[in-house]
Amino acid sequence: MVSKSKPVGLVKGPSEGFNFKFITPDKTSLKIGDFVYYMYNGRKVICRIVKRDPLRLFPNVYLSNPSINPERILKAIGMSATEFELFEIKASIIGYYDDILGFVNPRITPEPGKEIYLAEKEVIEESLLKKKVSEGGSIHLGYLLNREDDVAVVLDTSLVVSEHMCILASTGSGKSYLAGVLVEELLKPYNSAAVLILDPHSEYHTLKEIEGLEEYNSNGYRAMVKIFGKDEIKIRLCELEYDELINVLPSLSDKMEAILNVVYRELEGEKFTVDDLVDAIKARAEDERDITAKALTWRIRRYIENVDIIDDYIHLELKDILKPGMAAVLQMSEMSDLEQQLLTSVLLKRILNARINAEKGMDGEKLEYPVFVIVEEAHRFASRESRSFDVLKTILSEGRKFGVGICLISQRPSKIDSDILSQCMTQVIMRIVNPADQENIRASVESVGRELIEELPGLTKGQALVAGVAINSPILMRVRRRLTSHGGVSKNAPKEWRQHFERPDAENTKDIEIPSSGQKRLFWDE
Repeated sequence: MVSKSKPVGLVKGPSEGFNFKFITPDKTSLKIGDFVYYMYNGRKVICRIVKRDPLRLFPNVYLSNPSINPERILKAIGMSATEFELFEIKASIIGYYDDILGFVNPRITPEPGKEIYLAEKEVIEESLLKKKVSEGGSIHLGYLLNREDDVAVVLDTSLVVSEHMCILASTGSGKSYLAGVLVEELLKPYNSAAVLILDPHSEYHTLKEIEGLEEYNSNGYRAMVKIFGKDEIKIRLCELEYDELINVLPSLSDKMEAILNVVYRELEGEKFTVDDLVDAIKARAEDERDITAKALTWRIRRYIENVDIIDDYIHLELKDILKPGMAAVLQMSEMSDLEQQLLTSVLLKRILNARINAEKGMDGEKLEYPVFVIVEEAHRFASRESRSFDVLKTILSEGRKFGVGICLISQRPSKIDSDILSQCMTQVIMRIVNPADQENIRASVESVGRELIEELPGLTKGQALVAGVAINSPILMRVRRRLTSHGGVSKNAPKEWRQHFERPDAENTKDIEIPSSGQKRLFWDE
């Protein structure tokens, strides 16, 4: 098969490993991160542009007067401007795509003089993407960054969910906006996913707008979004494992832990309350003056009863928050760090156990369908010091067998344990400036090369690098527009300050006369 496109350049030798350079007069089309190809045995071998340098520069004397265009000087002396419009492009070979083998590197770089072509939209979609827009099991996140013709970037939903995902970005880069796009796609009829969002900043409530959109309410399908506030999120005391119970109670002595361990094992499996726990401890006390038992019961009354999400009777049922075609948003902004980590740990353990019970036909709480959990501010929950670390590590290493998928979203990837991050097999990485974060990404994400890591500081808001198993090759993209409003917009402080003084009921300022000048100045009330 011979390409019908017009060549954009010719290969310059010699090659460097699986990188090569070619010369082009093109000034605009060939951008870093874009794709080109050359023909090899009738196949189009896809290559990524990694560097672009001007080959010839105007002499310094032509640039000595900023008010005169150097091309005018060239015309005056009878020279052609095209002599100074050559560029040297460095490209990295990806390979040609085979439906069975995936990308196959020809292991031979193109010889000098070989024609290079700009990859057409169809070539990119067929070679680099596993799914097409609106196809069953597809996630349309955005468009190829450097193209004007809107080459859609589409991920494979099955691989995103089963192999886990991470969204990493500095503050203000658009990671929560992108997560909203992800949820919109997961709730489309061709996915109908069961999604749970752990939302520490209450940014995802605007997803409720999905219920009013036509594409989510047609042909018998109706997507739902449920928002759960702090008062609705409860964990029954008897659902806490022993280690989680210990974490709630500070400064326990060895004797206290020994008593609590025995009592917990006696009550384990029953629906016990705080009073039941206290009574069981008192029953084991040697006498009424037992200081250890008194100190332990005081701690239980003082700390467990003051953790709002722990309740004797009320319990958040998994089937109320996880249903196909529904996203549940658990708003945790009013919870303490302890409550957030405790909730995350308990819920994820219950979800994993419910899926194991369903898959293996075991007794107990069951979920009969795969689920996808989005964890915002993941560095709070995925560091080794976090109470939820162990369960997250277990799910990320074993959850794929039981249909529990995780998406970690963080602005500080260096604080996420590298073993956990390396288990996220689809990565969406936005602007990252911090060197420690870049290094952790480089060490944990194998599919992202050094050249692409170096692009991360230069990305702007809404631009991202997508890599991993859900796509055939890393791609730079711009995020598509959301269908719903974005709930995580930063405050416009000057605008709100001005609006404050425009309110007719504003009474928190005084007019104070300045005798020397007759001018007035505004002061804040004390």
